[in-house]
Order: sequence, then C-alpha cells, then structure tokens
Amino acid sequence: MNDALREYARTVAYIPARLGSVRVARKNLRHLAGRPLVTHVTRTASTSRLLDLVYLNTESQAIAATVAGTGVQVYLRDPALAAASTSTDEILYDFAKAVPCETIVVINPTAPLLSAETIDRAVRAYHDDPSATLFTTTAMSRHLVFKGDPINFNPRGRSPRTQDLEPFEFINFIIFVIARAKVVAEYEKNGHCLYAAPISFLRMSGLECHDIDDEEDFQVAEALMQPHRGARYATAA
Repeated sequence: MNDALREYARTVAYIPARLGSVRVARKNLRHLAGRPLVTHVTRTASTSRLLDLVYLNTESQAIAATVAGTGVQVYLRDPALAAASTSTDEILYDFAKAVPCETIVVINPTAPLLSAETIDRAVRAYHDDPSATLFTTTAMSRHLVFKGDPINFNPRGRSPRTQDLEPFEFINFIIFVIARAKVVAEYEKNGHCLYAAPISFLRMSGLECHDIDDEEDFQVAEALMQPHRGARYATAA
C-alpha cells in the first residue's frame, strides 16, 4: 500500500471502475465528449467541497492512467475482484479494510452528468443522520404496474394525468454513502454490507440521473453532451 492510502481522511469518494463490461465493451475507457467516460465523474468529484480525498478503485492500469496527475488517488484492487460475478459488497469491503476514513461516498462512474453540487448535497444529507446508509433515488410519475398489478392508479376509474400520479422512486446507485466502520462490521458479520440498516434516501432529478448501462444509454449521453446542447454538458467537469 502506498503512502497516499495510509493518509487518513474523514470523507472519501470511492469510484469503482473495472475494465471489463458485459453490455458495453471497455465502457469506462470509451470516449464520451472527447475523453474517457470515467474521467467525467473523477473530475467532478475532485471539485467537491466536502470530499477530502477521491479514490478510483480499479484493477486496470489503463483506467488508472486516466487520472494520472489529477490528484485522484488510485486503489488497485486484486484482479480477482474484477470479475463480472464480483459483488459490490466484496469490493467495498476490500476498500474499506485498506483505506482509513470515517465516511465512504460511493460514486458511479457511469453517470457523466452528475454535478459536484449533488455530491455535496448527498454528503450533507448523510451527515444529518450518519447512522443511516444513504442512497440516491430517481423519482418518476408514470402509471406504474408491478407483477401485473396497477400500483399508483385505479384501472376501474378515470385515468389520472401523469402529473397527478403519486410518484414512485427507485434506487439509481449514482451515489451511496455509508460509514466505513459499518461496511467492515456488517460484511464480517453477515457477508454483505450494501443495505446496512437503517437506510435513508435522497432524491435526484433531471439529466444528472442519466446512467450509462448499455449502448443506447451511451448514445443518449453522446447526444446530450454535443456542443450544440450547451456548454454545461459539452464540457461537463
């Protein structure tokens, strides 16, 4: 472990980025708006006011090279923890054991439109109740059906307007904040740590919620970040 990893920081960002990707080949290295996808989030996290250190967690030297000279720390995980079958719990526990800190802010590298302001909002929300594990969510007002059953509307009545529906939320996994001590304790006790109770939620909205999972998502992001769409997204930090 290098000296940087021995440095204690109260709140650290943890950006997991492996080389392999099932749905989009070498996704984290694929260029978006002129540079590798992963660099959009690493640069944004570096401008946060509430993060003490930013770590890129990867098994790939090629991905590690994308942050050379930027001030972002690299945590090189064991290649055995980079398989498609490796759980988030496993790599988070591995990181938590190695990096001394109080709070880990997990940031998804596939959300290139995420802002530093939203990262800081999540950190502040977490510190309002540090006993709870915090997840960001996306809210939608749609006619929701689950397992064949209408959830937020009555199919036997007049169809409500979309804006009148009770919105539902889903965990978008763009930001996730947890105490390092909780990660270690929960994993060593139960073999998992992601949903360590209690859990709290922070709603996100707008283009920041765009997360790249497949080729279509990448094409949408490319369209959003074209120069004619505006400087904010053409040069997203």
